[in-house]
Amino acid sequence: MNKLSVLFIFAFFIGTHALTVDSLTIDSVWNSDSISRIDTIIKVDTTMDTIVTADTTIDTIVKADTTMDTIFFRQSRDCFVGFKPIGQGMAECYIALSIDSGKTWAPKPNPLIMLDSGIASPILCGTKGRIKLRMTGGDRNNVIFKITARQYQRIISRVGPRFTAIGLTSPLTPGNSCTIPVTVKLDSITHSPCLAPLTKVYWDAFGDSTWDDSTSALNWVWQANVPMGILGQRKDVIVKAKDLNGLWSNPCTLTVDFGLQRTVNMVSITGAAFQMGSSRETPIHSATITGFKMSEAVVTQELYRAVVGANPSYFEGDTSALRPVEQVSWYDAALFCNALSNLLGKDTVYQYAGTINSSVAINYVKNGYRLPTEAEWEYACRAGTTTDYCWGKNYPPSTPADTLSLDSNAIWSHNSHNMTQPVASKKPNAWGLYDMSGNIYQWVNDWYGDYAAGAQTDPTGPATSSGSRILRGGSWATFANGLRSSYRLSDAPGVRDYYTGFRLASRP
Repeated sequence: MNKLSVLFIFAFFIGTHALTVDSLTIDSVWNSDSISRIDTIIKVDTTMDTIVTADTTIDTIVKADTTMDTIFFRQSRDCFVGFKPIGQGMAECYIALSIDSGKTWAPKPNPLIMLDSGIASPILCGTKGRIKLRMTGGDRNNVIFKITARQYQRIISRVGPRFTAIGLTSPLTPGNSCTIPVTVKLDSITHSPCLAPLTKVYWDAFGDSTWDDSTSALNWVWQANVPMGILGQRKDVIVKAKDLNGLWSNPCTLTVDFGLQRTVNMVSITGAAFQMGSSRETPIHSATITGFKMSEAVVTQELYRAVVGANPSYFEGDTSALRPVEQVSWYDAALFCNALSNLLGKDTVYQYAGTINSSVAINYVKNGYRLPTEAEWEYACRAGTTTDYCWGKNYPPSTPADTLSLDSNAIWSHNSHNMTQPVASKKPNAWGLYDMSGNIYQWVNDWYGDYAAGAQTDPTGPATSSGSRILRGGSWATFANGLRSSYRLSDAPGVRDYYTGFRLASRP
């Protein structure tokens, strides 16, 4: 009579942080699948010992002593090993083997064939599973099986987390960090039968290997120091979670871009005198403009988000990066100009207390970014023309060719599809400026008021508040009249709507 001694060990996945396997049994006797003659009575005596090691790992040892009577010849035997994962959710169970009492695993040549190296379908914790083994050749002592249970799926889904940066809490300065409160949420985390409930989520803010405990299982807001620079920075936020079984998820990495991803293209405008106003915007008067710079296009959602860390726009989507930012107040635009000036090492033009209706001082001597004055805006829009439209046509459009001219040069109610469109989608004016007419209304610096009759040099509008700031340029919802170079509109500086954005100006 030969004796086969088999030792089963319940193993843990990643130390003690894992599902456990309990209730291991030998479901059936060792069965012969290839025996020339057999007259066998098989008895299975199973005992279980619990060993507690110094690191508090609990190993349950099952000893199966199998005795056989009257066996003549055997080529192989099969065994079914039953087990039950302990925990919640679904578990995958795997079996490893050793023929030298655990000194080495899966040695070759190996007399033990694992017919099921892993369970074909995940096992619901608390229910019974089974693995089939086959022993080839003669009986052997010191064979050890190690059954491992692990979480069936990643705790964090493949979709990964997303982030929302919700505004600056400290000023931007070139080369230094700014502080941004960032809200990170985990997408598509489910507590379905496939997953055990989460107990903790940990964040490594920007990959510095410092893991911070979240205040809730799924969401966290924290203050992050973000390196800023002219060309922007890319950092990784890493998140991992632990479930009720003690299993860690695979870390998920979220790449976050801060700073400018595109350069700000400014067009140099040569100064001169021009006739400002029209028969509808009176009185027509002479305005002499000193040379300055104006941004080639209105500020985009991408640029606004890169500088401020948020995108307030209503019209987002696949092309949102190059759509004009909207739903920004005059105050928002002024603060953006200061932040961009800081970021690029320029002076700040606006002195502003930061609350609606607080006084704002504008220093035109500074070299930083600002909004254009109304006179600068009209001078740049006209680009040397004296017609109603900067492309050389007059209002009202009276022929199909006139309407085609509007469609080629402006995004307006006739062709906008009731939303903003990517900037620079239409022809620029003669000075290379896009979207001077249509797409989005543009804030300028001036308070609203009647024009003065006499000649002026670099006018900046009324010295005292009228309660409204000037808007220029028309929008995606504007009719043909509102696309004229001299057309004026006004609104309270704290108003935010999806018709209104802004463009930049600066000293030459």
